Amino acid sequence: MSWLKGRRLWLLATLVLLATLLCNVPAQLVWRQVQPYLPAKVELDGLTGTLWHGSVARMQVEGIDQGALEWRWQPSGLLAAELVLDLDWRPRDGQVQAILRLAGNTVSLEQVRGRLSAASMAQVNKAPFVLQGDWLLDIPRLTLADLREVTEASGRIAWQDAGGGLPNPLALGNLGADLTADNGWLVMNLADAGGPLGLAGTARWQPAKPLKLDTRLLARADAERDLAAGLQLLGRPDPQGWVHWRAQLQ
Repeated sequence: MSWLKGRRLWLLATLVLLATLLCNVPAQLVWRQVQPYLPAKVELDGLTGTLWHGSVARMQVEGIDQGALEWRWQPSGLLAAELVLDLDWRPRDGQVQAILRLAGNTVSLEQVRGRLSAASMAQVNKAPFVLQGDWLLDIPRLTLADLREVTEASGRIAWQDAGGGLPNPLALGNLGADLTADNGWLVMNLADAGGPLGLAGTARWQPAKPLKLDTRLLARADAERDLAAGLQLLGRPDPQGWVHWRAQLQ
């Protein structure tokens, strides 16, 4: 039976060696294999570490700077045949932490928590207007199938001390959106908290498709005069002062 014991030891040693090799695969090597298959042009600067624990000093998606990213592998995902990574994303003037799960054709983001600067995100993404305030993320789960459809969504996005416009942003108050999934779409149920801008309606999003807005907007009595004038450009107010605005945004 000594040969059987030796065979087991050899198999164990081989598994340990394979695990060690996998855990030390350079992130740059993996990236070179993955990059050609991405649906968008992504460039990484300062890529260091391994597949299981590494960082990127700067990510650019379609030429737009998306900040730094660090990841760490969670071995517990192996029990469910999943790749699980802890993510720490640091865009300009913000930070977002999340757990990423990959299983077959399904991608899930869980426990998404963090803050994004609306002003910085507008500048980075070359928006044709000025924004102010913070976007606060609290999203327990967001799941995509084949990177084309949203199959699960829950949580909330809040826009604190919101403002927007040109050449200077107009105060809008505190706005928010509760997240759900419907027939492959991420649905954001929009509402205000009683500030200068009244907001109701929905926004619907799906990867690689325009953002669809179906909203009602109101300039309240404490709103700046330019806000009321701007809303009138979107449509005629109803007897209660609400403007019904539908649009598709890329």
